[in-house]
Amino acid sequence: FNSIGDGGTTTLAEMLKKNSTLQQLNVSRNSIGDGGATALAEMLKENRTLQQLDVSSCSMGNKSVTTLVESLQESSTLLQLNVTSNFLGSGGATALAGVLKKNVTLQHLNVSTNSIGSVGTTALAEML
Repeated sequence: FNSIGDGGTTTLAEMLKKNSTLQQLNVSRNSIGDGGATALAEMLKENRTLQQLDVSSCSMGNKSVTTLVESLQESSTLLQLNVTSNFLGSGGATALAGVLKKNVTLQHLNVSTNSIGSVGTTALAEML
């Protein structure tokens, strides 16, 4: 664990907004709260090179994950998103499904170990 938290995540995200080379970012196993998730979301709206983002096991709740996935509506380069082992829940999975209906670039999505339940599963399945 690096324990970069909201502050470190925000600093990293700000630097990546204009980065033109990095294609993969793995910040897994860090405590990223709402502020960090918002910073990553804003970065995804502007960054044009990042293709893979791993935020697995970051203790992100429904609000944080929802904020992050909503940015996918404006991201045209992200191909892989890993939100494994967070606290997505059925509400977050439903929000994710709604966003993914509009996103045409994401190819790989990992939502395992998120307690999305039957409601979240159904929403994601209908999106496919």
